[in-house]
Amino acid sequence: MRSALVVAVAVLVFWGLARLMEGRLTYFPAREVAADPAAFGLAYADVSFAAADGTRLTGWYCLPREGAGHRADVIFFHGNAGNVSHRLSKIRSLAGLGLGIFIFDYRGFGRSGGSPDDAGILADAAAAFRTFREKTAASGRPLGIYGESIGCLPAVRQAAANRDTAFLVLEGAFPGKRAVVAGTPALWPWYPFVSATLDMGAHAARVACPVLVLHAREDEVIPIALGRAVRDLLQGSPHLDYYEVPRGGHNDCYEVDATFFPRVGAFLDRVLPP
Repeated sequence: MRSALVVAVAVLVFWGLARLMEGRLTYFPAREVAADPAAFGLAYADVSFAAADGTRLTGWYCLPREGAGHRADVIFFHGNAGNVSHRLSKIRSLAGLGLGIFIFDYRGFGRSGGSPDDAGILADAAAAFRTFREKTAASGRPLGIYGESIGCLPAVRQAAANRDTAFLVLEGAFPGKRAVVAGTPALWPWYPFVSATLDMGAHAARVACPVLVLHAREDEVIPIALGRAVRDLLQGSPHLDYYEVPRGGHNDCYEVDATFFPRVGAFLDRVLPP
């Protein structure tokens, strides 16, 4: 009896430590905003809004590049490190495809308030979609979603929950944090304690808009097998396009491989009205 109690206490302590450390091991935010869109030749407006719990979130709405037209808007859910300013070269290229881009920082990132955790990230994503849909409703333009790395998880949730989503682009996606841990032997002891809060789960099957999944073939952070697993979860999409980017890794394939943005542009040509 006593040994069983000791084991139970040890498990509870380990669970508590895992929960305490999980956010610090998942999110690596930067507070300093290194540049603004104007430094990359983009016209933009500052955006500020609140999550459901009152946490103040900040971001930018970047207009398409001059001469590119304006065929759609997209909400950008970034990855687990840095802040909005570290995505500006990518945003510039997307703006060149005729997209207006709303990119914001989750809680604890950049100038947004609070500190990051899984439940908070989901709440922030829901607030961002609601806010930007309201701001752009009068334009009549299609509204899509772009997810980057861990940002693919809330992106899928929002696409599944909002049937008016015009399209979904996922870059470097994975089904959930547990899937990453399961594929990393050194992390196996932590598996039972890893939160499944962000996991795609059944949400992926409810995505009903066109989807493009991009994954670097040589991704050194999220193995290509997990990108293929995401593809297989999204079979309910009426137009599912999967592309293994030939060159580059998790964080630089969009810069290293010249086919990355043309592939995004070709997808948009197929799924958006002329």
